[in-house]
Amino acid sequence: MIEACICTIGDEILIGQIVDTNSAYISKELNKMGIKVSSIISIGDNIQEIINTLADVTEKYPIVITTGGLGPTKDDITKNALLILSGSDEMYLDNEQLGVIKDICTKRGIELSDLNRDQALVPKSCSVLINRKGTAPGMFFKISSRNSLLFSLPGVPYEMEALMPKVSELIEKNIKTEQIIHKTIVTFGVAESMLATILNDWESSLPPQIKLAYLPNPAIGIRLRMSVYGGDKSNAIALINRYTNELYGLLGDIIYGESDDTLESTLFKSLINESKSLSVAESCTGGRISSILTSISGSSQIFKGGAVVYSNESKVAILGVNSKIIEDYGAVSKECAEEMAIKAREVFKTDYAISATGVAGPTGGTAEKPVGTIWIAVAGEGFVLSKKNVFTGDREINTIRFSSEALNFLRLVLKRS
Repeated sequence: MIEACICTIGDEILIGQIVDTNSAYISKELNKMGIKVSSIISIGDNIQEIINTLADVTEKYPIVITTGGLGPTKDDITKNALLILSGSDEMYLDNEQLGVIKDICTKRGIELSDLNRDQALVPKSCSVLINRKGTAPGMFFKISSRNSLLFSLPGVPYEMEALMPKVSELIEKNIKTEQIIHKTIVTFGVAESMLATILNDWESSLPPQIKLAYLPNPAIGIRLRMSVYGGDKSNAIALINRYTNELYGLLGDIIYGESDDTLESTLFKSLINESKSLSVAESCTGGRISSILTSISGSSQIFKGGAVVYSNESKVAILGVNSKIIEDYGAVSKECAEEMAIKAREVFKTDYAISATGVAGPTGGTAEKPVGTIWIAVAGEGFVLSKKNVFTGDREINTIRFSSEALNFLRLVLKRS
């Protein structure tokens, strides 16, 4: 399999001033082409370090992509490093990129400075990748002595992204790549270690060309990504579909979707299909559940409203929860959660209602109700169901998990009703 290396250049990444999102984007694009990114390296603004690192990685990898260090200031030294590395003895002025720079200056109402003009200077040994989104052109070098393709791209994300189609085109012209077929299954409700135990024998039986990755996220659940490397495309698709069907048989309701599906998008589809409405009563989640639901375009078709009843008084005053329930059982209890769901359904006149009441932390826990305790309830026509979970995490993580657990509980209730 063809391997690649990404090098980010600039002190701003190394000191934590900015987050490197370029590498993630480039990796995804290369992966689509059947290219594996085996190394991501960050280099500071030191010309000798840049030269040494690029000399090393172009010996090891057939594809190297750099981002950053192409701007007009003194610390932008990538171009000079590439001039030395490629063995060029001079630069030339690329008139097409200069024209783009002039247009940008005109639109911004500024004069073309020498610094702006110098950005159109490129080593004679490169092919220029015209940057129409900014002033720094990309560059493509064939390092024939090392049998490597070297691309230098701007560090500004949207400028880099605009040049990636050209990078892909040049790679395909110069290197024969293998294909990779991916299939992602999304699960919720089982911890990663338990999921791995359930799938242990099945995973051991997978053919060598199929790889399985576990990708956990507290808001989404665990994505199971199967990848088939190489071979005939139709056979690869048939193979991955076969093992996907086996996964469904093994995991059942633990699976809620595929690819980019989320709990909220899955719920939205279910409620739309049934022409049902939903409301929410939240305490410890502080409005997060409502926020998640309303993040979907068109959610007003199913979501009618929510109440953040954080205090005991608001539970009574806004929802009409019986104060004796709180006195006898406490706000974090099965009885209170169920009453909250029943009352929310009545207040908002919806088919279903979710409630969540718990202890997010870091304070407020007791021996009986430790930090991380959550009671969730779902009320519908003629029924109310509830469940308790206890999570270990900080306040933010607990709130995320509480919200996702509530959405998943409703998903399961709808599926099994």
